[in-house]
Amino acid sequence: QEIIENVRSDRDRKEQASSQISSHVLRVTAITAGIAIIMGLLISFFNTRSINRSILSLRRKTREIARGKFEKISNISSPPEIKDLANDFNIMCERLKELDDMKVDFISHVSHELRTPLTAMREASSMLLEGTYANLPEKQDELLAITKEECERLIDSVNRILDLSRMEAKMMDYHFIERSLISVIQKSILKLAPIAQRKEISLELKPPPDFPLVNMDEERMGQVIGNLLGNALKFSSPRGAVTVRICRKDNQNNFIKISISDTGCGIHRENLEKIFDRFRRIDSGRETARGTGLGLSIAKHIITAHGGTIWVESELAQGSTFSFTLPVG
Repeated sequence: QEIIENVRSDRDRKEQASSQISSHVLRVTAITAGIAIIMGLLISFFNTRSINRSILSLRRKTREIARGKFEKISNISSPPEIKDLANDFNIMCERLKELDDMKVDFISHVSHELRTPLTAMREASSMLLEGTYANLPEKQDELLAITKEECERLIDSVNRILDLSRMEAKMMDYHFIERSLISVIQKSILKLAPIAQRKEISLELKPPPDFPLVNMDEERMGQVIGNLLGNALKFSSPRGAVTVRICRKDNQNNFIKISISDTGCGIHRENLEKIFDRFRRIDSGRETARGTGLGLSIAKHIITAHGGTIWVESELAQGSTFSFTLPVG
C-alpha cells in the first residue's frame, strides 16, 4: 500500500511539473508571438511610410515635369525596387531636360534659318516694287537672283523638317533600285567642288577597282553623301583635305563601308554618340554652325532604312571620319 502511495505521489509531482512547464512554454510563446507581431507591424508601418513618402515624391516630381521642371529626385531611402524606379525616373528627367533644351535650341535656329531668307526676299522684292533700280537692269537681275536663291534655301529647310517627320513616323517612301554608288558620290563631289576650290581643300575619291552595284534609293543616298561631304568641307581648315574611301567591311563580304574623312577641328568625345540626335548641330571652334541640325539625324534614318549603320570617329584638332555600311549582293 505504501509503495502504491509513493508511486501516485511521484506521478502527481511529475504531472504538476509538466503542467508548469507547459504553462511557461505557452506564456513564452505568447509573449514571443506578441513581440513578433508588434515588430512586424512596426516594420510594416515604417516600410509603408517610407514607400508612401517615395511615391508621393515621385508624384510631385511628375507634376513638376508636367509644368516643365526637370529636376532630379534625391535622398530616396526605400526598398531597392523603389530606388531603381527613382534612378530610372532621374534618367528620364535628364533625357527630357536634354530634349527640351534641344527643342529650344532647334526653334531658335530654325526661326533664324526661316527668317533670314524671308527677310532677304522681302527686302529684294520691296526694292523692286519701289523702283529703286528701275534704270539698272543688272541690279534688278541681281535682286531676282537673290530672291530665287533665298527661296530655294527656305524650301530646303522646310523639306528637311518634313522629311524627318515622315521618317520618324515610318511614312517615308523609298524607291530602291540597283545603281552605282560611285556615280552618286561623284555627282556630290562635282556639286560641292566650288566650295572645296574656294577653301583650297583637296576633295578626293578613292574607289576600289571592282565595285558592285548597290540596291538603294539614289536620291536619298545622294542626300546622305551630300550632307556628310558638306559638313566635312564646312569644318575643314583652308588647304585641308577631304577623302572618300570605299571598301569591303571587315569580315563581312556582303557589306561595303563608305568613309568620309576630313582634317577639321574634330568632335568632343562626349558628343560622338549624341551627334546623330535630331536638332543636334555640329559646333566648330572657329565658327558658328548654320543649319537646322537635322542633317545627320536624317542621314541615320536613311542608312538604317537601307539596312546599314552609320557612326563617327574623331580626334580633337585632328579631324573626323564619318562611316556607314550598306548591304550588297
